[in-house]
Formats: sequence, C-alpha cells, structure tokens
Amino acid sequence: TALMSDVSVSQLVDFFLYVKEVHSIVANARSLKTGRLCAVIFANDISGVRAIPDQRFSEALTASSQQYEKLYPAMAGPTMILNLPFVLQAFIGLIKPLFPKSVQERLAFESAPVLAGFDVLTPLSTDDNARKSFLAEVKNLLR
Repeated sequence: TALMSDVSVSQLVDFFLYVKEVHSIVANARSLKTGRLCAVIFANDISGVRAIPDQRFSEALTASSQQYEKLYPAMAGPTMILNLPFVLQAFIGLIKPLFPKSVQERLAFESAPVLAGFDVLTPLSTDDNARKSFLAEVKNLLR
C-alpha cells in the first residue's frame, strides 16, 4: 500500500506505540479527574475494506500489540474487529477456536451498524445524537 512504501515497519510500530501511550495518558488523566477507572478499547472498523492489508502493516500491528502487552499488561484490554463482511465473519468463526485462549478473550468480532453508517467520524464530535448513538452501540458491544 501507499503508506507502507513511505514508512518502514519499525517506524509504524513506533507510531502505533506512541498512539497507545497517548491513549494511556488520556485514560489515566480521565481516571484521576473523574475518580472512575477509565480504560482504552481498541476497535477496528472493517467497513468498506476490500483488500487484505499489506503484510508489512500486519507485521507492524502485531509487533506493536506484543510490545504494548509487555509494557502495559494491565491496559491490554479488548480489541473489537467491527463490520467484517459475512464471509470473513464465518471464516473467523471457524478459526477463532485455534487462537490461544488469551487472544480469544481479548478479541471480539461484532457488527456495529451505527459506526458502519458513518462515512467520516466527524459527526461523533459535532453531533450530540450521533455521539449518543455511537456510545450506546459501543456499550452494547462490550456486554
């Protein structure tokens, strides 16, 4: 892909770890401010994806996740893979039992129609109703 021709796997790993560090700092600050423990949930919306990701991108994602787990074991929360096409959803259902238990417990493959309905995520910050619908959907997915 275009991204992977511009950056190395190592650079992308560093970027993913940086983003996760920022998430950790924000979650900690919100926890201190509210007096409630805040957590980070990682969600990957697959809506509209038509091709398998570049192998180098997958390597960077896997490497950063492994490093993040070592650096922040308490913060390694759930990862949701959202809006997979039906065929992939069925395939994942067949192979998920082959994943290690620790991976199975953290991965959730779900449908998120509210999120799939957005072309861009801007309405989540500008439209109260869109934000409320989205947050209700996320809360439902976490049950």
